[in-house]
Amino acid sequence: MSKIEKTSLIAGLFFGATGIILGAVCSHALKGYPAEALKSFQIGTKYQIYHALFLLILGLLERRYPGRLMNLSILGTIAGTVLFSGSLYLLALANIKISMITPIGGMLLISAWILLFIQVSITKAQSKRITSPSETN
Repeated sequence: MSKIEKTSLIAGLFFGATGIILGAVCSHALKGYPAEALKSFQIGTKYQIYHALFLLILGLLERRYPGRLMNLSILGTIAGTVLFSGSLYLLALANIKISMITPIGGMLLISAWILLFIQVSITKAQSKRITSPSETN
């Protein structure tokens, strides 16, 4: 197992577990918070869990579609999840507004999906060009 593959799987598992824990905290322990704060917190947990699953998928796809863009997709998903969801948690719990952190996290998440799309497209295109030994005779 490569280092990036293991990183993706561990991050996905961590984000999944903590996303479920934070979702439970939101639904039980934060009942006295304003509705807008709860909504921000729920969005953060929802996107954290979505991207936890995405990281697990990336970890499983890494061997089939290896490359720099795959690595950037994994790292971008990790950083984007921390920035996007983390900033929403801070906003909801402490009313701390970190102006451009949420959109930067969102752009990293979008970029990660696009990078995966490009990596898969490139890898498939490259594999079609490889000829079998019987074709070279």
